[in-house]
Amino acid sequence: MRLKKYEFNHIPWVALVDESDCPACPYASAYLATLATQAFNTQVRKANELLFVLEYFQKKNISLVERVRSGDLITQREYSQFHYACASKKVIDVDADKSLTILRVSDKLLRNALSANVRQISRVQNETQAGRLRRLRQYVEMLYGHFHDAYSIAPGLADRYEKLQANIKLDETGLGENDTHDAADPAQSSIPDEVFLRMLEMVHPSSPNNPFKGSRIRNYLIVSIFREAGIRRGALAKLKISDLILHGTFDQIKIYKSGVDENESRREKGRQKTKAHLATVSSELMHQLKYYIDHVRSQIPGTDKHEFIFVSEKDSRDTLGKELSLKSINAIFNVLSKALNFHVHPHLLRHKWNEIFDVKGSENGIDPRVVEEARKYAMGWTADSKMNATYNDKRLAAKARDISLAHQQRMDGKK
Repeated sequence: MRLKKYEFNHIPWVALVDESDCPACPYASAYLATLATQAFNTQVRKANELLFVLEYFQKKNISLVERVRSGDLITQREYSQFHYACASKKVIDVDADKSLTILRVSDKLLRNALSANVRQISRVQNETQAGRLRRLRQYVEMLYGHFHDAYSIAPGLADRYEKLQANIKLDETGLGENDTHDAADPAQSSIPDEVFLRMLEMVHPSSPNNPFKGSRIRNYLIVSIFREAGIRRGALAKLKISDLILHGTFDQIKIYKSGVDENESRREKGRQKTKAHLATVSSELMHQLKYYIDHVRSQIPGTDKHEFIFVSEKDSRDTLGKELSLKSINAIFNVLSKALNFHVHPHLLRHKWNEIFDVKGSENGIDPRVVEEARKYAMGWTADSKMNATYNDKRLAAKARDISLAHQQRMDGKK
């Protein structure tokens, strides 16, 4: 069983297939079809999680479909073993490689230390583990709803099902996100200011330190939009000329969700995950975008067939003039990362945007509550979103530090 990506009617799909390239399980296909409205990268992640679930139980000779159909479900012991397996990465089957040399260690303490170290190295992040548990819970939920009528359930089945689902949900919640035991330093930036300033100088088209051999104007504009608007990679990839509001204040870009575009040739489509909003950039950047569209993009063959702003400027794999792929956007940041000797990526610039937003709000004396409402709009988050908690915590930590230092200085003065 493996994951396959394909495109049909200009829509990207993901499926779990067997060695003959046929759907491995109709129920798995039905579940994946329910994810079709989500971002394609999200579909791929969830399909990989489901693949992990199905492969695990397949190795245990357990058919989740038959278990749910019969009403036997999985036992607490079987679930506990799966929960333990969710924490580990896929490892090589030692028994399958007879040529592998095994180091025999006689000292018990050393053996225990090696075992603990291997287990720690092979652990996945909490978020990955929680995702695998969630996929089991939701897949079982779909199967249960398909096979069992709410009004004619066998005695005791509903209780066993609810108990299993509650246990999984409790474990998901307990894992939380990728938290660590280390307290975050409120003074620590996602991108150190020195690195950030070097990047801004380096990416300028006329900079002698520019690491790009070509497409310098395009790459500069891409980095500048991430820096000034704090949008996601998918939102930038789907930007069209008509999304630029080239009148009035000359500093607004429309960010919104959209349906299937027949002119888009990418398998992995650019998508906006959060709600529609207007992103604000400098009027200088807007003029630079217009210059790029009028004098650079217009000279590239094939760009008259679509409206996507950022396009491939090379003809590798017949992509000249076509919309820039998500992988190509990543490649731009890989080049920058090597030149900076610091790993930067689009989402890191989104974090940096939020840090600068906090600083500007504080410098202008804006009420923190107003800052948070403005942040939610600028990021495309809903009113009840908790995504801003990270930045709230950081600001509160900095404020707590300032108060503590002031209190300490006061007490020292009294002494």
